[in-house]
Amino acid sequence: MTASANNSAGSGRGRYDGLDLFRPLSAFGVVLIHLPRLFDVASAPAFAVVIRLRDGAFPIIILTSFFVITRSLLANPGRTFAQFASNRFMRLAVPCVVWSALYWLAWEVVGPLRHGQPASWPPPSRVLSGYAHLWFLQFLFLGSIITYPAVRIVVRQMRATRGAAWIWPAACLAAAAGYWMWGRPFLAAHVAAAWDDQDDPSLRVAIRQCIAYAKYPVLGIAAALMAGTIDAWYRRPAFKAATLVVAASACALHVMAVAPVVSRAFYSMAVFIALLRPWPPGVLDWLRPMARYSYPIYILHPAVAKVVASVLPWWSVRPSIAGLLAGGVAVFTLSGAAAVLLRSVVRVEWFLPLVPVRERRARAGLQ
Repeated sequence: MTASANNSAGSGRGRYDGLDLFRPLSAFGVVLIHLPRLFDVASAPAFAVVIRLRDGAFPIIILTSFFVITRSLLANPGRTFAQFASNRFMRLAVPCVVWSALYWLAWEVVGPLRHGQPASWPPPSRVLSGYAHLWFLQFLFLGSIITYPAVRIVVRQMRATRGAAWIWPAACLAAAAGYWMWGRPFLAAHVAAAWDDQDDPSLRVAIRQCIAYAKYPVLGIAAALMAGTIDAWYRRPAFKAATLVVAASACALHVMAVAPVVSRAFYSMAVFIALLRPWPPGVLDWLRPMARYSYPIYILHPAVAKVVASVLPWWSVRPSIAGLLAGGVAVFTLSGAAAVLLRSVVRVEWFLPLVPVRERRARAGLQ
């Protein structure tokens, strides 16, 4: 058994603090994705650099989620599929349904009625897609349910064939590359295009986005299977320096690229690997509460952005990078404050993903 093979199957690190560091930044990047569209200035040249810089936000959120899921399975191989599926259902699928219903009531019932227009019922497909931006929660839920059994098989095989454990992350990388070159273009041309004429815009968004981001779960799993090896490499100062250089170079390449779709995956993976570097204990503890609220901020930010747009109409007159960033900070901060307030009022686990009800956990610890 080689050290790298052994480490690939299980790393001793309990936390990856860099991922906590980037979760709030990812959520802020997602806010910047949607905010220019709200003001109808998404194509303004002034935003080109900022728009390119935040392109890694969504991929890194997905990479982080599937990296953590795989690391959890490596650390707890006895966990059953039923336990995992029920936990993910309550933490992702149920909030998706609840918040889809709330957005439907706000935008498709209350809004039209206030303007003397008829309300509309959501199409049945809304259960599959979630409301508009909430497709992401369904993507994480279904993706984790689909990949979890396969990851369990891979983990067992890695433990049985430790000397050749590198084969499995290599296979994941090959699968992601194959999907990027052949799978995604085929699905975009034959599946997504076939749904463009159907009536539910949320389902159209979900299908196109799922096809676009489907390679990142596999890449996140590959990184998790190699976590021990990556940890060993990070003990070498040269590797630490190289990851920063590669991430900065990938960022510059992506910002200046003629075809950013090609460089986006490389940019996201380079930054993600750089985030796996070890940090001194406790340095980033202050970020963990904000990191926990990243998903609620994602859920709430479209509603908050509409409020901000209604009270700051002057922003859209002369759009600028400073205005975009200021608006993004305002939406991000207000969304976080709203999430904290909602958690203090609605004390149930299934309402806000990844934000536990502390009193419930404390009571459970006393039993």
